Amino acid sequence: MGHYKIDNINLFISERGTGQLIVFVHGFPFDHTIWDRTCNVLQNDFRVIAPDLRGLGQSELPDGWNITPMEQFADDLHFLLPRLGIGEKRGEKIVICGLSMGGYIVMQYARKYRNELAGLVLCNTKTITDSPAVAENRRKQAAGLIDGTLELRSIADAMIPKLFAETTSKEKPEIIQELRAVIESNQPAGVAAAALGMAERLDTTELLGELEIPVLVICGSEDQFSPPSEMKPLAEKAKHGTFAEIPNTGHLPPLEQPELFANTLKKWIHSLPQ
Repeated sequence: MGHYKIDNINLFISERGTGQLIVFVHGFPFDHTIWDRTCNVLQNDFRVIAPDLRGLGQSELPDGWNITPMEQFADDLHFLLPRLGIGEKRGEKIVICGLSMGGYIVMQYARKYRNELAGLVLCNTKTITDSPAVAENRRKQAAGLIDGTLELRSIADAMIPKLFAETTSKEKPEIIQELRAVIESNQPAGVAAAALGMAERLDTTELLGELEIPVLVICGSEDQFSPPSEMKPLAEKAKHGTFAEIPNTGHLPPLEQPELFANTLKKWIHSLPQ
């Protein structure tokens, strides 16, 4: 674990294990810790890296920075990896996995840097743009965070009831409290900048049909934000797509069912062309 400087800011990463590299990209408004349980399962088989994105968790946001486009997050990851000695070996490629907002980011990574990828994982996410109403709500949310009329606690209150499967809510309350602490301890300016970036993102659905790399689309069976009925068609759209549904989970399978999520991911990675 540690901080690495790129573009005059410090980005924090969690790193463990050896072997095929998997980069895990967290969602909004979280940090790298949502991947901890999954990485604990995978670290004996792979090199796993989970960064805090710009302005979130322990990573910095530049002074006066107002909006973080999804492309900027992808560029940050691209320039971070050589600092970790990744890409120095000829032909070395990575698997990149993005959850929710992280999915928007890894699609931008695939758009710009697809030659660096051995595989792409879309977890509980979308490829379409926000509706006008959702985009406007993100802008209001960002404005409230900046002027202090909205607290991260209120964002947690609104999001958490929709994030988890019923089984998780009943049997794993500690996970819910853990996530609440992550949201409430985040950086308001960084959360606001990410919200504005999501509101401005473009549709990447057609890109799926252009990619020559394997794509895993993985989804919680009870996800209210990106249900299986919306995610399965993404796997069908991809040239080399695979769909997997994780039972008894909502929007956060890596937290709710980390072993099943990790083993599903492991099996798919072992199937990739060598």
